[in-house]
Amino acid sequence: MSAERSAGEPVLVLVSPAALALDGESVRVAKDVLGAALTMKTAVPENLSDLDRLLARRGRRRPVVIGDDRYLQQVVQLLHQQATLDEAPVAVIPVGRGPRTELARALGAEVRPVQAARAVVRGADRPLDLLVDDGGGVVLGGVRIPAQRSPRANRAPSTWWTDLAGLVVRALSRPLPAPQQLRVEADGQVLADPSHPLRALALRSHDGAAELRIDACVPVQARRVTVGGSLFTYEADHTLSAPVRERTWTVEPAAWSLRVPHRP
Repeated sequence: MSAERSAGEPVLVLVSPAALALDGESVRVAKDVLGAALTMKTAVPENLSDLDRLLARRGRRRPVVIGDDRYLQQVVQLLHQQATLDEAPVAVIPVGRGPRTELARALGAEVRPVQAARAVVRGADRPLDLLVDDGGGVVLGGVRIPAQRSPRANRAPSTWWTDLAGLVVRALSRPLPAPQQLRVEADGQVLADPSHPLRALALRSHDGAAELRIDACVPVQARRVTVGGSLFTYEADHTLSAPVRERTWTVEPAAWSLRVPHRP
């Protein structure tokens, strides 16, 4: 479903069906703010194929995402696959519960829908790095291993008391994660291997490099990081991966831009 209004800079507003179901009023108000200042085409893609098609045919329209972190990641992923990610800045109007918009906030986006819509109109473009894995996947925030399911990873809605109870039970009953027999290389330098098992690994892009931290030690910067040696899973942007035996991440500096509020 789509609609078009006329005025100003052309944008393609992509509304997540989940955002529409969760908070239709915020979606409506954000669209009103955008439509008053920009030439706006609005669509609610039914699936990833529909989203892919809309992005491929957007022409000069700048993509504006209304949805949560997962929806933003899907849009960036598809633009990367189409080799058009650097053609125009992406904008996001976060709509989602609590942790599901943390990534957008961390990237610099405004998380209040009306203010986020105003930032789309009058904001600044912030260049951002991208982690790209050897399977073609993109990471906007970070990667963590071992990939035991995070309390924030695609969890169902809950209340503060169920969250607290769950944390207490897990803290009392779950042992420390066993060391993983993995080999970790940063630009060809071995940082961990089966003779020196690791308990935790965190990876993110930072200032044009991949920043790697093993077992909370001093971070190491590299362009390419490879992990392998045995079957493992990982979390990328709080989404759990399928099991793999090896994965390589390469940083692409300033690979995309996000429209953020203008700050003097």
